[in-house]
Amino acid sequence: MRNLASLLIALTVCVLVMSTGSLQATVDTLPDHDSVASQRPQVLTHNAQLLLDNAAPDEFLNLIVILTNQPAGPISRQVFARINSSTMQLTNDIQAITRRALPHELMSPEEERHFVPTALEAGDLETRRILSGQLDDLHRNARREIANRIAEAVADDQAELGMFIEELGGMVTSNITSMSILGVSIPAGKVEALADHHLVALIEVDIPGVPELDNHRHSLGLETGFWAAGIDGGVHDVGVLDTGVEQDHPALSSHNFLSNMGVHDDGTHGTGMAGILASTDTTFRGMAYGLDTIVVARAGTISTSMEGMDYIASTGEPENCNYSFGNGTADDTDYGPSDQFFDGVIDTYGYMVSKSTGNGGWGTTTITHPAPAYNLMASANMDDQNTITRADDVITSSSSTGPTLGGRKKPDITAPGTNSMSCHPSGGFSNIGGTSSASPHTGGGIVLLYDMGVTNVMAGKAILLNTTDAIDNNGTSTTSDDVYVNGSHWNARYGWGYLNLGAAYLHGLDYFLDEIPDAPEDADFKLYKGQMFTYEKATLVWQRHVAYNGSTYPEIVEDLSDLNLFAYREADDTLLTESTSAIDNVEQLHVEEDGVVVLKVEASGSFDPDITLEQFALATQEQFSSVNGPQFSVDFTHPGNVPPYAVFDVEIDVENTGDSAAHAVAAELSGVSIVSGSNPANLGTIAQGDTANTSWTVQASGEPGEHPITVTITSNSYAEAFTDLGESTYQVGCGPEDVNDDGVVNIDDIFAVLGLWGDCPDPCPPYCPGDITEDCTVNIDDIFAILGEWGPCE
Repeated sequence: MRNLASLLIALTVCVLVMSTGSLQATVDTLPDHDSVASQRPQVLTHNAQLLLDNAAPDEFLNLIVILTNQPAGPISRQVFARINSSTMQLTNDIQAITRRALPHELMSPEEERHFVPTALEAGDLETRRILSGQLDDLHRNARREIANRIAEAVADDQAELGMFIEELGGMVTSNITSMSILGVSIPAGKVEALADHHLVALIEVDIPGVPELDNHRHSLGLETGFWAAGIDGGVHDVGVLDTGVEQDHPALSSHNFLSNMGVHDDGTHGTGMAGILASTDTTFRGMAYGLDTIVVARAGTISTSMEGMDYIASTGEPENCNYSFGNGTADDTDYGPSDQFFDGVIDTYGYMVSKSTGNGGWGTTTITHPAPAYNLMASANMDDQNTITRADDVITSSSSTGPTLGGRKKPDITAPGTNSMSCHPSGGFSNIGGTSSASPHTGGGIVLLYDMGVTNVMAGKAILLNTTDAIDNNGTSTTSDDVYVNGSHWNARYGWGYLNLGAAYLHGLDYFLDEIPDAPEDADFKLYKGQMFTYEKATLVWQRHVAYNGSTYPEIVEDLSDLNLFAYREADDTLLTESTSAIDNVEQLHVEEDGVVVLKVEASGSFDPDITLEQFALATQEQFSSVNGPQFSVDFTHPGNVPPYAVFDVEIDVENTGDSAAHAVAAELSGVSIVSGSNPANLGTIAQGDTANTSWTVQASGEPGEHPITVTITSNSYAEAFTDLGESTYQVGCGPEDVNDDGVVNIDDIFAVLGLWGDCPDPCPPYCPGDITEDCTVNIDDIFAILGEWGPCE
């Protein structure tokens, strides 16, 4: 996973300040990257300053202070780079076993709907579990090392700032290390002094958090997909950032637990979320009921939730952490500090966060923070009507609506929420409902994919979004006109569509992890080829990175890299469709015909200066392959020896030796004078493995000796330029047998050899004049060579 350390850096972006009685505060957007250097350092955000202006000097404010030094980025990059080869080897081995239960042939959408997976042998299941355990250990230890090294790196700064806060009459209420942050309580009259301290990067208002409150196994396709293939969470783990979990609940007690808040639930919400993820009850079974460990931490105000997430990250355990709390409606800013924090967590530690979108109902931007975060998965709430079929499922009226304030596509996905029966702290089960319940269904999908061998959560996100069933609400608040639609469609209520884990299992290994630079132009793209049927989709996902720049403004969120997705018909290079949003980190498209398609992922413009390569995940259909594009070899046909100024023909056969069709192919000849024939010559389209032919009539040079002929093959395919060279030579003046270079091999050449008779001088080679046979001696063998080529040059 790329740049997990951005998380800490993201937090550098914010320092939250909250009045004890304050309910909901707006957050400022960060300055544009280009304008940062010209601004004076601004530690107190606008909202924090307003809060301070309205507080009495002796009134205590609950604050979160983000420190200037944020070492997470370099640490996480170093740790994950060290284990990358081992991660890839284990991932490949796990996927090789999983593929034995997946179809090996191309399937139409109709055939996919009726596919039943083959059960793996017991030995295969055991081997996969052992390999998954090794991978889980590897990632757990890496995350723990990252957390420990970050904590050690920030300890001195936090201690120094803590002592200063005490001198101001305040106290430290929490130490957060995933990003170096202190929660503090301090008199309002001392906040300006705190803001002036050299270790303080930002102070911001703390936003309060509130919880965002069986047939799912059938409607989601679990029974005929993951579970049928023995994929149930296995050795993998989840985090529950919530009100706690009642750990002795009969449906949860078989799991291992880690907690920073005891063994009970302070309410009922957290136990319900844990049940949706991991309940082992045969009737109300959780998504990943076979998982290993549940890590529990307290959620609440954003500062409390940050501290809880810090603990969860420090354990190194989870592949997904569920956060079904909302920290204020996101109608104040497109991308606030709390959103940036969660993006940083995902980018630094390499696990996913599943987030509820809120229960604000129909309207313009009613989703809650941190749902606008780019990297997490924000889930809307589907009512599955307590039926097995998906046909009657519809959005719950209270489910919050996107897009973000800046027009970005959130929610990401819709999952069952209403009519979710799950664990209750009493030991029984109850109907929870709300987008709270939708979120762990999505998070459970991430864990199941991980157990399947999708060991990168960015890829897991791409797969879940690529296999949804899209729904359109026709722009109305009523659900009576909501309809399923074919192909790709984002909707402000349903996101990219309704979670379909049956399809996610079938296409769980149909993805690519890759990376591209933003330059040069001939290297800022990657190509993938395969068969797509009508309305089949492809989905591209990458991450937003958060970084700290201590030399100017104390916080910087790196510019979002702009990646685009295109689909071309391979046969004739027609652009079928494209997805080119400049503000989202998800691109999705579908095709409207059957055929072989070339997908292109391309960087647009320049990346942030801190980003040299942008990693991405591309979810496709089955049997796609990564391709390099057209490549060419050239075979020449022409005389080897010609008299001076001779006119002769040059013919070439151009073979496309690449892995995709070449279009608008042209051949341009150089090194000789063209007498006739188009130059460049248009060769049109050359299919993979096919050959095209063209020829020219040319005139030779008048200078004796060897002369080069070069042909440049160019192709403009998939809106990219591909070039190869073919090279040959021709000889003016026969060859070495024409010793006097007069265009004729005759008696004069024999006399010339006789005049050069004897051993060549040392060193030899190089061979001396007259040594036609190149044996370092001018002798009778060279006379015989002349006789063998007697006559005019041809």
